[in-house]
Order: sequence, then structure tokens, then C-alpha cells
Amino acid sequence: MFETLLTKTFSILALQLGITWFVTIQTIEWFRKQYALGKLGLTATETEHGELDIHLNFEAIKTFFWGLLVVDIGVFLLLLFWGKHSLALGLPLFSFWSFLTGIELALCLISIDENIGAKILAITACITGITASYGFYTSSDLSYLGPILFVALCILLAGNILRLIISIPRPMQRIWAFGGCIIFSLYLIYDFNRLAKDNELVEKNTWPEAMDFAIHIYLDIINLFLELLDAMG
Repeated sequence: MFETLLTKTFSILALQLGITWFVTIQTIEWFRKQYALGKLGLTATETEHGELDIHLNFEAIKTFFWGLLVVDIGVFLLLLFWGKHSLALGLPLFSFWSFLTGIELALCLISIDENIGAKILAITACITGITASYGFYTSSDLSYLGPILFVALCILLAGNILRLIISIPRPMQRIWAFGGCIIFSLYLIYDFNRLAKDNELVEKNTWPEAMDFAIHIYLDIINLFLELLDAMG
């Protein structure tokens, strides 16, 4: 069933994305129930489409949020440096990290508008499908994109940190976010292309290799989702 690097990678990736989206939906529903019970200082307004849009009071969950972030970073580092070398250790760590990411995505959606989550997910899925098709079937060697994308990612991260320090007009933030969408779309093409080439190599057909590819593609997809949310929210 998992005879190739491709099937191994996609089995891990599908599981983790499924966990993330399930937890995201359940977390949003939990906050909706808390709003109905009048807890956590939640408020809400009605969108132009008649949907309930919850507004989160950050002060009420500040301690939880920072604790969640610290645990998330810790689990990710364990996965990146130790877990990906062993399926027995890596899969539980990856699953726990996906669980935490689901909660964080829910908080991001609620902070903007949780009702646009399905729309952004659909756009993310379409972009992922298109980039996968191109990455797999192009005859070009795209390895040259690696250093270019790394520099672009560093610039994007520096810009996002700058946004936390100084006030930047919303139109400029949207443009920056669309730039992030382009970067992570290209990263998807690059990683899918690497996967297609390594799938032909017998020595690469291992679970640790599949875990490594799944982590990279998972990060590409989640970051693409977040950039789209920032651009469209």
C-alpha cells in the first residue's frame, strides 16, 4: 500500500491536514458555544450574509495563547530535529503539532472572520492542486529555486516582524500578504518537484524521507492558508 516515497509522503500529509482542519472546526464550534453561554468575554456581530461573527477578547485568553505558542514551538523543534528520523516518534509528534496548529488556525480565523475559513480552504486546495500538477509533471529542474525562495522567505519574515513594530497601512499589508502567497505557492512547486524526482530513487524510498517531505509540504500549505487569510481578511 505504501510502496513508493510518494504514497508514504501523502499518507502522512493527508493525516496531518485532516487532524488540523478537524481541530480547527471543533475549536471554532467550542468558542461559539462559549459565546452562547456568555463566557470568555466573547461578543459577536452579524455579517452581511446573516452569519454570526465572533469577536475574541485577547486579554481573556492571553495566558493560554502564549502557553500554546511556547508548546507549539517546542513540539515543532522536537519533530524537526529528532522526530522526522523515526516514524514511531515522528508520527505522534507530527500529529500533536497538527493538533496545536488547528487550535492556532481557529484563533486566527476568529480574530478576522471564521466564516471565510471554508472559502480560503477551497482556494488553498486549488492552488495546492495546481502547484502539485506543475511540480510533478514539468520536465524542468527546479532545484535552482531553493536559494531564491529562502532569501524571499527571509525578507517576508523580516517584513512580518516589522509589521509588529510599526504601523503599516492595510493596503500595504495586503500587498505584502499576496507576496507571501506567491512565495509559498512557489515553495509548493519546488517541494513537489523535489518529491517527484526523489520518488524515482530507490534509496530515497524510506519513511524518514517521507516524513521530511510531509513536514515541508504541510508548512507550505499552512503558511499559504495564513497568507491568504491575511490578504483576504
